[in-house]
Formats: sequence, structure tokens, C-alpha cells
Amino acid sequence: MTLTHDNPATRLRDVLLAVHRAFPNSRAQESISSWQAFAQVLEVEQYTSAGLHAIAGIAHLPDLVVESIRALNEEPEEEAHLLLHLDGLQAAMAGLVARRELYKVFTAFAPGGEVPRSAALHSLASAARVLHKADPLHAMSNEDVARLEVLIVDLMDEVNAAKLPLSTSLLMLRHLHALLQAVHMMRVSGRGGVEGAFDAFLGAVVRRPETAEPLHEANLLDRFREWVSTVNGIISVGTGAAGLGQQVMRMLGP
Repeated sequence: MTLTHDNPATRLRDVLLAVHRAFPNSRAQESISSWQAFAQVLEVEQYTSAGLHAIAGIAHLPDLVVESIRALNEEPEEEAHLLLHLDGLQAAMAGLVARRELYKVFTAFAPGGEVPRSAALHSLASAARVLHKADPLHAMSNEDVARLEVLIVDLMDEVNAAKLPLSTSLLMLRHLHALLQAVHMMRVSGRGGVEGAFDAFLGAVVRRPETAEPLHEANLLDRFREWVSTVNGIISVGTGAAGLGQQVMRMLGP
């Protein structure tokens, strides 16, 4: 990822610019499906569940921008300024979901399809700065994303190789797959999507404490504790990196 800030305004702006770079006006007017173009830029297959998930995530970003700006409780005039042109972006995303031609999606918010010069993109940049000031969340580095992918795949391999009860294997692998997908979809859902998938994984394990015994018998419990601590250290911000890890260690037993 090349982003520095991580909020829905930043992510939406980045994806729109990336799609326009890949399909400038000369190509966008060649009756290219917006769904196909966005899927290509997001590096997902358009007719798969991952592709559907990615497109739906992008389509939801303008609504997330609106919700985030309204949550700041800015002065009415400032809020109206920050939300200016968001309706055009919402219309564009409706066109994306309807699989309209890419150029029609562009022109829903950018006159003449000139995405980088559009007022909507300038509004997104302003919204991104305000949101970052209120909640200075930084995007994960490419190195951290690569580390996460390796950590998740390695644990998947170990779980597959271990002699675990089927229920334990399915629980672990289902959540590991969801976590890996969240990492792959970082451009859409940001580090918040990864944190949510990680929290869901830990919550599932904590709610089923009987999971610890099979992991112990397979000599995976210490490995899992180390994995949880490492992943948590990569994705967490501030005191969460230490606090959550310590709580999980206690819940998984001595």
C-alpha cells in the first residue's frame, strides 16, 4: 500500500485514482464494465465471492465517509463543506454495483470523466485530512502486510498438519482464511478490517476454551500464543499491542 492515512476517504480516493490511472478517459470510453475495471485494479476475480466482497466494500466507502464526518460533530457549515459532492460519489458507486460502463461511473462525479481534477476528489482529500487529524490512524506498511500474510499462511499449514479434532481445525482455519482475506482487502477495508477479523478469531477461541487442550496436545499452544502476540503487535495501535495480547495469553491458560 502507498497510503499514509487510513480512513474511508483516503481509501476511496486512492482506489478511484488507481482505476483512472489504469483506465484513463481514452480507455474508459471503450464500453469497459466498471465492475471489471475495479476488480482488475483490486486484483480480484470479478465473478468470485472475493470479487463481490471487494466491490461491495468499495461501494460502501462513500457512506462510511458520510458517517465518519457526521460523527465529528463539526459546525454545520464545515460539515456541509466536507460532505459536498459525496452524493455524486454515492451515485457513482450505485452505478458500479449495477455494473454500468466505467465512463458513466466516472462522469457521475467527475465532469468529462476527469477524475483527478474533480471537485469530489478534492472533497475527499479534505475529508481525509480532517478524519486523520481526529483519529490519526496510519496505513500498514507493505512490509507489515507481507509479514502478516506469511504468519497467517504458516499457521494454516501447521494447523493442517497437526492432528487436531475436526471442530478445532475448522474453527482455526475458517478464521485464518477470513483474516487472510482481510489482509488481501486492506486497500478496501483498511487495517480496521484486519483488526476486526483478528478480534473475531480471538473471540471465537476465547468463547471455546476447550480449544486450548487440543492445541496443547498437538504442541501448538505455545506456538499459537507466540503467533497471537506477534500478529497483535503488528496490527494494534498504542496500548492495544500489549494489553490485548496479555489478556489473550491469560485466557488461553498457563
